[in-house]
Amino acid sequence: MKEQITLQQISKFSENYNKDSSNKIIESEITKKGIELSCLNQEVIKENEPVFNIELPESRRYDQKDSHRCWIYAGINMIKHNVAQNLNLDIMNFELSNNYIAFFDKLEKSNNVYEHVISLKDIRLDYIRKERFINCGVLEGGYWQYFVAIVNKYGIVPEIAMPNARESENYENIERIFVEKVKKDALYLLKLKKQKKISEELRMVKDTFLQENYNILSKILGEPKFNFNYEYEDKNHQIKSYKNMNPIDFRDQFLTLNLKDFVSIGNLPMHNKEFYKIYAKKYLGNVYQNSEATFLNLPIEDLKSLVIKQLKDKIPIWMGIYHKKFRDKESGVLDIRLYDYKDKLGFRPLTKKEALDTNDIWLDHAMTICGVHIVDDKPIRWKIEDTRGDQVKVNGYYIMNDNYFNEFVLNVIINKKYLSQKQLELLHQKPIKFDIQDSF
Repeated sequence: MKEQITLQQISKFSENYNKDSSNKIIESEITKKGIELSCLNQEVIKENEPVFNIELPESRRYDQKDSHRCWIYAGINMIKHNVAQNLNLDIMNFELSNNYIAFFDKLEKSNNVYEHVISLKDIRLDYIRKERFINCGVLEGGYWQYFVAIVNKYGIVPEIAMPNARESENYENIERIFVEKVKKDALYLLKLKKQKKISEELRMVKDTFLQENYNILSKILGEPKFNFNYEYEDKNHQIKSYKNMNPIDFRDQFLTLNLKDFVSIGNLPMHNKEFYKIYAKKYLGNVYQNSEATFLNLPIEDLKSLVIKQLKDKIPIWMGIYHKKFRDKESGVLDIRLYDYKDKLGFRPLTKKEALDTNDIWLDHAMTICGVHIVDDKPIRWKIEDTRGDQVKVNGYYIMNDNYFNEFVLNVIINKKYLSQKQLELLHQKPIKFDIQDSF
């Protein structure tokens, strides 16, 4: 049968493989040492020195552990310089609570799912399964817009006001319980819709579900404090004390960056996404109708130019990236030349477009750009603050070669004041909706 591999073919494959003696040498090396160690190019590591001529002050590195909260930590990393400065506090001694953001993110995500169910016109289960918003609606993970929506609605608190709970460091338990709870709720709402219940009745049921969700989240993550005291020693060794603060007041007093001024600029050269258009992911969000994951799709050089402008003003950049390929955690280097797969394995990687079109890469991690090294007006490498502590890489930082930026950076968050007039005009477009399963 021509459709199947034959034993004769296998024999021929083996014969051809053994004709080249180098194959057996490479086989012996890789089977003993593993792929990465055998293919690692040390010269590329040496080339990527941790030297940057535009660089933000170092700050305390967060460690997300197994929480899947990189998007929250990256958001905090973007605003913490501003908050610490307004508090006159050494940034190395300052932390904002990620657990507070995560609590309300979960609660709002559940409401977002319920509202989409209530507003559905097509309640066939086949359609709902295809759209996947019940399956994906309350999963851990998020976008810049999710972070902004929670901060704008609920404010921020210092770490001491709502520290991490035990389950804050491992997403699996809370996600498993919470996703199942919301799925069951959604199915009940669908049942009521089939019984022709009106929206007001459905929302009365929804309120009960939200109370249950608040109770569950409070028991697992701790109930948020809506009033707290905050005392610290500032950079002048003066003791500062604030009594009966609430999260909104704390934000309004100490966060002077206007988060609404920041927009998502993407680089997704896909078959179904054109440059100079705005795109938005269907259904997903936390605060209903106020947290849509949108981006303006631009060429990669436009992203770099905007990032450099913002770095020069000492403002870090929230960055969405796929970072699981061509990285060496020990040295902290991200470089597409890092492993010699071509010569040793005969392997050629996908282009960025090919990888996006086949869902080989997606926005799997959020980090913060906090430095760049420029030579002859061109970026050579970038300093990236990760969210996994300071015990690996270069004190918790990646050194990302510019070639990696080209292939794996998917979006950056930029203040609108750095956009050109033409780019600003593009922001007035109505977003084109794309499916949940699309890369981003």
